Amino acid sequence: MMMMKIQTCCILFFAWLTLTGCEKTLDIDYHDTDPIVVIEGGINDENTRVRVTTTRDVTEQANRIVSDATVVLTSDIFPPDTLRYKGNGYYEGDQIGFYGEKYGLDVTVDGTTYQSTSVMQQPPTITKYEMVWQKILTEKMLYIAVTLQDIPNEPNYYFIHIYRNGIGYRWSVVRDDKNPGGELRQLFNCMTKRQMEENTDDDVLHDGDQLHIEVRSIDKNVYNYLYSLQIMDNTTTNPIANFTNGALGYFSAYSSVTYDTTVKIADATEE
Repeated sequence: MMMMKIQTCCILFFAWLTLTGCEKTLDIDYHDTDPIVVIEGGINDENTRVRVTTTRDVTEQANRIVSDATVVLTSDIFPPDTLRYKGNGYYEGDQIGFYGEKYGLDVTVDGTTYQSTSVMQQPPTITKYEMVWQKILTEKMLYIAVTLQDIPNEPNYYFIHIYRNGIGYRWSVVRDDKNPGGELRQLFNCMTKRQMEENTDDDVLHDGDQLHIEVRSIDKNVYNYLYSLQIMDNTTTNPIANFTNGALGYFSAYSSVTYDTTVKIADATEE
């Protein structure tokens, strides 16, 4: 199962002050904060995998690994399953998910238990992949367009993650409220024509880049968390909690489908 890497830790931001005409040593006074547990967990039709870390301090480069957590998967169809620690914060189990079943995840760290639940969804379907140019004011923007066939007769929520050369590139969540039972088209902006010609931006796609697209069917609770995370920069609020007791991250029972392709800019169509 491919774990999605989403930055969920809290970071203390500070600014360096630049004084013109003089030099002065500035002592930055910041306070250590208590670490917050971060849980990234999922069960699909292949396996169960959970990663447990804690948020880093401002002076650290990465989240702190938690190697001594107790991680338990629960369901009505099997006894509680304690996951095995595999290293680098990852815990794995042998259970697989089944459509319509509700799963629970209990993670205990330093005596505090964090809980979340999720319901397994039906497999999604990708019906079309394309690259398109669209005119935005005076610029031409290149988009990756992914079209899904919505699962009929039930509300559905999807998570789409695009990897470029093995590294996360774009992601979004989609719900079927605008065309239930029909096709859902999601656009991902890549670059402007000017950025492509100047080739000075890390987001610029190049011919030969390998794209791996994963689409997951997720439940409403996971959608709410990811959607709130997606708009967090515009709302200046924390994402909706998916775990009890203040843990960051989310637990998802999901089905997925993948699509792999090679970038060829000349194949992009005009819209």
